[in-house]
Amino acid sequence: MKGLIKIFAVTMAAGTLLLGGCTNDTVEEAGVFEETESDIPKPHTKADGSKYRIAYVDYDEYIPASRQLCYILKGLEEDGWISEGAIPFTPEDIESKDMSTKQMYEKLLEADLGSYIEFVEGGFFYLGYDDENDIRKTLTERAGKDIDLIITFGTSAGVLVKELDLPVPMIDFSATDPVASGIIESSTEGSGDPEVWAQVEASVPLRQLKYYHSLKPFKKLGMIIYGDEIISGVPDIMRAADEIGFSVVKYNIDSRSRETKEELDEYYALVKSEFERMADEDIDAFFFTADLVNDQEYLEEMFAPLYKRKIPVYAMDDVNTVYKGALMIISAYDFENVGRFVADAITHVLDGEEAGALPCIYTSAPYICLNLDVARRIDYPLNFEFLAACDEIYTEGKADE
Repeated sequence: MKGLIKIFAVTMAAGTLLLGGCTNDTVEEAGVFEETESDIPKPHTKADGSKYRIAYVDYDEYIPASRQLCYILKGLEEDGWISEGAIPFTPEDIESKDMSTKQMYEKLLEADLGSYIEFVEGGFFYLGYDDENDIRKTLTERAGKDIDLIITFGTSAGVLVKELDLPVPMIDFSATDPVASGIIESSTEGSGDPEVWAQVEASVPLRQLKYYHSLKPFKKLGMIIYGDEIISGVPDIMRAADEIGFSVVKYNIDSRSRETKEELDEYYALVKSEFERMADEDIDAFFFTADLVNDQEYLEEMFAPLYKRKIPVYAMDDVNTVYKGALMIISAYDFENVGRFVADAITHVLDGEEAGALPCIYTSAPYICLNLDVARRIDYPLNFEFLAACDEIYTEGKADE
C-alpha cells in the first residue's frame, strides 16, 4: 500500500498531547481575533476610488509559503476584499504543480481581483535571488506612491522591510520568532511600530520537542543549521534543552550561496558529509530544522546514516519532509485558519487601523504526521494511543529496506 492513511477522529487527543492542556483562556490571551460578522471591516476602495496596491517580499521558492499565501488570499475572498472566484489558482493547484509564490504573483497580476485590491507590477521580490540594494531602493521609492501595503514571508523578508521604516503598513507571516529577530518588539504589548504587524506562533520548536521527548526520551539531540539561528529556532531549542533536560550537538553551516547548480552541488555534498559526521556523535535523536535541505529529493540520502544507527529524525517544518523521509512532524499545519487570521489583520489595516496595535499571536491546532516505514525501519516504539493521535500515517510499504 502506498500513500496516506488519514485519521480524522482524534484531533482533540492530538491537541491535548501537544499543548499540554491548552485552554480557551490561553487562546484568548494569545490575541486571536474574535469577531462577529459586524466586526469585519467592510470592503472599500481608497478615498480617491482607486484600489489598494500590494507588494510581496519572500526569500525563495518555498512551497509552504505558497500554501499559506493561497489561504491568506482565500481569507480576503471570504471577507469580500477579493471577488468570489477571482483567485486564479486553488490550494490543490499549489500542491499538484509545486507553484511558487512568484508564479502565484504573476497570475495575480493578470487577474481581476475585484474593486478593492490589486498586486503591483514589479512589486515581487526574492531575497535569495534579487539584489538586496535594488529591493531596498525600489520599495523606498514606491512605498506610499503606488504601493499601499507590503506582505512579507518569513524572518529575512520581515527584517529587511522593517529596517526600511517605510510609510506604509507591513504584514509579515511565518517568521520563526518575530520578537527575537527584531521585526516586532512584543507579541503582547504592541509591535513597537504602528506600521508593522507580524504573525506569531507561540514557541513551536519548544512545543514540538516536549512532545517528541515524551514519546521516546532522548539525552542528546543533534541538529544542523543553515545560517541564521533565529530562523532555525535555535533559541527555543536551547530553551527546550534546559527545560526538558537534554544536551545539544549543533553544527552550523554558514549561509553560503546556493544560486547556481555548481554551488548547489557543492552545498549538498557538504550537507551530506555533515549528516555522516553527525551520525558518529552518539546522539539519540535528530531535529531537522528549516531551510537546510530545500530540495527534498535529497532527504532520503541525507537521513540514511542516522537511520543506520536507529536515530529518529524529527521534523520542525513542512509535512512534506515526512513524505520524503523524516520520521514524524508535530506541525503548525493549520494553513486555512492561519490564512484567515493574517487576512483579518490585512483587512483591519486597510480599514485604517494601526498594524502595530492588532493582536498577532495565533496558536495553531497541532497536526501529527508519521512515516510508518521509517518507524519500522528504526524500530521506533509505537502504541495504539500514539497511532490514534496521528492525523496522517504515511507508508510506501518499504519498512524492511
